[in-house]
Amino acid sequence: MGAEVLGLFGLSSVFALIGLVFAGWMAWRIVEKAGLPGWAGLGAILLTLTGVGTIVPLILLWVFAFMRWPRDEMAGTPAGASSPGRPGSPTALPPPPAALADRRPWRLSGLSASGPVALSMDGTQPAYLLTGAATQQGNELSVPDPTVGQPHARLFVSGGRLGLEDLGTPGGTRIDGARLLPEHGPRDISAARVIHVGTVELTLSRA
Repeated sequence: MGAEVLGLFGLSSVFALIGLVFAGWMAWRIVEKAGLPGWAGLGAILLTLTGVGTIVPLILLWVFAFMRWPRDEMAGTPAGASSPGRPGSPTALPPPPAALADRRPWRLSGLSASGPVALSMDGTQPAYLLTGAATQQGNELSVPDPTVGQPHARLFVSGGRLGLEDLGTPGGTRIDGARLLPEHGPRDISAARVIHVGTVELTLSRA
């Protein structure tokens, strides 16, 4: 009988020790997550083993409920400012500067029945008239070829981009092989590579 009592007492002591270690570990973790040193929680658990252990939990509850936690101080710190002993949050980077508009002139180059063709559109005119006849005005661009209308198409330069509108001539207009009709209206050809006016092939580039 005495051996059974001693065995039960020893088993209970082991459970009590395991429970104490587990409670101390949890108290350490809880207090550490709150921003306080972990030993404060461990000390609270050890105090419960003393003669005043019954009142210690109430005191701790009162302190933890009304004290100012380190996390509260961090929450009240303005964004980008550093609290004492803690690195500040990195400030946001300013937005990148807006890209400048490409002001290089547009160029159309190719070969017509009358020889090489080199056209330039620098944006000094809001629109350019593409024609198979000789130029008479500053906004006209000549492509001397019998398959090119008089006029044939209209080119627009706006905001660094280039637009093209077919004016309904029999020779027709194509953008990278796709037919452009008058009812399509102006089309952005800034990303195009090859323009056909009549049978003349023109390569689009920027100077």
